[in-house]
Amino acid sequence: MHPNAQPLEEAQRQLNLLLQQQEELAPGLYRDLALYLQVLREGLLPAVQQACFHLATQVVPERYKELPSERRHQFQQRLVVLVRRCSTLLTVEQLMGLAAQQHRRDLRRRASQRQRLMQALLEAPDADSSPTSSTTTGLSDGGPAAAQPPGSVQLGLDLPVAADLFDSGIPGLPRPAVAPVPEPAPEPSGAEMELQLMQSLFQMASAGLGQELLSQEQSGTSADPATAAPGAAAGGSDIDATLASLEQPSPPDPRVTASSLPRDPLLQWSWWTHFDRALSRRLRNLSHALNVEMMRLGLAQGLLPLNLLDGVLEGQVEALPAPANLLRLPLPLPGSAAPAEVLTVLLRPSDLEYEQPRLRTCRRRLEQRRRELRTMARRYRVWQRRVVALEAEQQWFRDSAQHQTPPLPPS
Repeated sequence: MHPNAQPLEEAQRQLNLLLQQQEELAPGLYRDLALYLQVLREGLLPAVQQACFHLATQVVPERYKELPSERRHQFQQRLVVLVRRCSTLLTVEQLMGLAAQQHRRDLRRRASQRQRLMQALLEAPDADSSPTSSTTTGLSDGGPAAAQPPGSVQLGLDLPVAADLFDSGIPGLPRPAVAPVPEPAPEPSGAEMELQLMQSLFQMASAGLGQELLSQEQSGTSADPATAAPGAAAGGSDIDATLASLEQPSPPDPRVTASSLPRDPLLQWSWWTHFDRALSRRLRNLSHALNVEMMRLGLAQGLLPLNLLDGVLEGQVEALPAPANLLRLPLPLPGSAAPAEVLTVLLRPSDLEYEQPRLRTCRRRLEQRRRELRTMARRYRVWQRRVVALEAEQQWFRDSAQHQTPPLPPS
């Protein structure tokens, strides 16, 4: 009998026991999530009406009073229609369907970014040449510095300092000309202020896009030195190491975005993460639709881009204090002493839970289950690694026994 047979059987038994326990707890978690969504659907319309009420009566009350009665009634009906349409999509099955779409979109975007980076590395000039071989003095008859090869060092005869670095100047150097004092810029008009406001919005949106970071869910593998490109150094160049880290990862497990809870605690933890992300995306889409409706009536100060709202939800853009389900962002305008502010609707689960005691109670129950799942996932991970290590040990002993040489007979 193998010495590791009994420890391996015990580790596998512990794994199966954890899977069985988690399978018994999964229906309760599913019911709590469904109850949370039910309470959320019931309190979504009052929360939306309260947020729009604040914008219409506290921010632009004159504009709301000027609206005809028919348009005000149509706006109220439109709010009910948008909330009802969103409520039909606030179910576990619909949210996980959205989570699967987001997951596929993220994989395609990461693959595209990886492909562009690899293409840029392959097209980059060779940086392994010696710097001394390409160093020039700039005094040869070959022409200006533009004719020098890329990466060369150019040594000119210009002085390293200028006279404007000193108050009194240096003898022999020309004194710098005094620049005229610029006249104050005229005050911008209303149309120019609106144009600057829109420019600031799109600049913040592009900055939010630039702050996106690739998720590090899976790490790349090392490249085999035998498959390195010809001409590479013995230790491998930086480009080879970077290309090795960008190898295609293993395909993701589809169970993390399935409509039903997976049995594995680790996959269940990832499933819950996708669920929360899909819920935030659904509420963000409703917020954008509400802002569009208010923009049509002139009740909104501006329409923020979707990627800027995503940056706020992900913590990449800092927002100012604002009432529940509202977003206040500073917009620095060029030529303005104080930054302008934009107040818009942004529904978030935390704000909804703060305003609704029933929803807050459901969240506390979910957080208790989340702590239990975290503990279960850690224990499962420990036993899973134990099983893999014991299986590797058994394989090692079997391979050693097959290649063991027989002892020599006594002389």
